[in-house]
Amino acid sequence: MSEDISALRQELEGAVAHAEQEVERLRKANAELAEGFRLDPSDDTKQLLKRGAASLNAARERALAAKAALAVLEKTGSPHGLVAGDGRVFGSVALELAPGTARAAREAAIDAALGAQLIEAAAELGVILGTSSERYTRERPGRDAQGRTILDVQGRVEGDVLVPAFRPVDKYAR
Repeated sequence: MSEDISALRQELEGAVAHAEQEVERLRKANAELAEGFRLDPSDDTKQLLKRGAASLNAARERALAAKAALAVLEKTGSPHGLVAGDGRVFGSVALELAPGTARAAREAAIDAALGAQLIEAAAELGVILGTSSERYTRERPGRDAQGRTILDVQGRVEGDVLVPAFRPVDKYAR
């Protein structure tokens, strides 16, 4: 089992390094695009600059996700678990959820798997939970190798309350 963990740690460290390299590459490319826009402020170069900024933002998100996964592994010794610190909680949980599970059963399974961990993380931060456990989660697409559903968990401290940190879906997709 420890070989699995060390292999996973190496994989995650590689993912972090690759993501950071990608961010640096995109920063340099965007600096060149910005210089091009200063020289030629046309609509075409403006669109290139916007696409470059979106690519850089996506790369930053991938880098943060890789760093978070590595932090969870280092703290819990498992690819799944929660980490609390710096006014936020993040991590993941793996659940056996059959396709077509009723909403109430799904919420109960999430609460059973995550409720105590979230309460413990909130207590570590000196705050209380602001809502039910399932509100702090977002499902990843697909299943893991064991056929489990993986839920990402995120929360942030606002005042004396831990609130969900996932942004609501922009229904107009701007």
